Amino acid sequence: MVGPGLFRSHILEHYVAREFVKLMALSLLTFVSLFVVVDFFEKIDRLVRAHLGAAKLLEYLILKLPFAVSQVLPAAVLLGVMLTFGLMSRSHETMAIRTSGLNILCLMRPIIIYAGLVALLLLSLNLYLVPWSQGQLSVFWQTEVEKKPPRNLHNLEHFWYKGDQAIYNIVMFRKDIQTLEGVKIYLFDRQFHLVQIVAAARAQWQGDHWHFFDGYVQTFDANGVVVGEKFHERNLMLTEQPKDFADLEKKVTEMDVNELYRYMERLERDGYKSTPYRVDLYDRFSLAATPLILVILGLGLALRHEQIHITSMVAAGLGLMFGYWLFFGFCASFGQAGSFPPLLAVIAPHLVFGGLAVVLLRQVTK
Repeated sequence: MVGPGLFRSHILEHYVAREFVKLMALSLLTFVSLFVVVDFFEKIDRLVRAHLGAAKLLEYLILKLPFAVSQVLPAAVLLGVMLTFGLMSRSHETMAIRTSGLNILCLMRPIIIYAGLVALLLLSLNLYLVPWSQGQLSVFWQTEVEKKPPRNLHNLEHFWYKGDQAIYNIVMFRKDIQTLEGVKIYLFDRQFHLVQIVAAARAQWQGDHWHFFDGYVQTFDANGVVVGEKFHERNLMLTEQPKDFADLEKKVTEMDVNELYRYMERLERDGYKSTPYRVDLYDRFSLAATPLILVILGLGLALRHEQIHITSMVAAGLGLMFGYWLFFGFCASFGQAGSFPPLLAVIAPHLVFGGLAVVLLRQVTK
């Protein structure tokens, strides 16, 4: 049989959860609206000059939403929990709970559960949806506002590319037909000794290999003897594929977690440092823990005393949150510079402010 205390506890948990979700959703809607409106009015002159219709303006705003939500979601969680218990305190509901013999910290459970769900949502945003929307937004701005051709028609011209034991000098990469024009490839062994030079008028990707046309091959043996040979057509198996060249235009912020990981692997394989990108990858996972830290921080601020001043509490909470973000950015900068180990750089802010949140929570009047 369920005791009366446990029954009351379940009722209160449902009540607190309902109020928290309602206030968090209201805060999220307010923050996202402000974010999008400010961004829209910053760019409205460019959007108007581009003569965009209502449908295109709406598309721009929709593409902006995932990034806006990811930026303000932790703040909405913090404000939601502070307002929930702040309003309960003002109406003396928290005092009634304490005097009834119930431990007010029992009401944390539904809040923590919802904060965990928000953390999972934020993780999915950071890993996949935000990079996708940023890529689409970049294409939208390029094609609709700047009136440039889309990326799949805008070919790469006159560039060098370092691949796996190879350096490419390419006049043009035509993405639509996956063809290299005016290509020259320097092939090396594992000791980075030049072993072959391949030059061709063009090379076309054919499923799993490159097919070269009208070219010349120079082969260098261990004794320094050079052997040259002209060819009309020739197949070559190379590590690099068309997507490796196409990704040259893709920004790191537009790469999802899988693309970013492959990019890091390629950099490390080619002998470059991937530390800044590793920190960025860890950031995306680490930031998902922010709602959990902030909700504990908000609970500590809201429940420390029986009577609280809501405005002062919210100001203190938002101030700590901005300090949290500044410290996170500070540590990430040191991590990207190589001064901190990448993993420590993204964990340290959580340890510091998580410890502060626990200290505040231990001071709660039960």
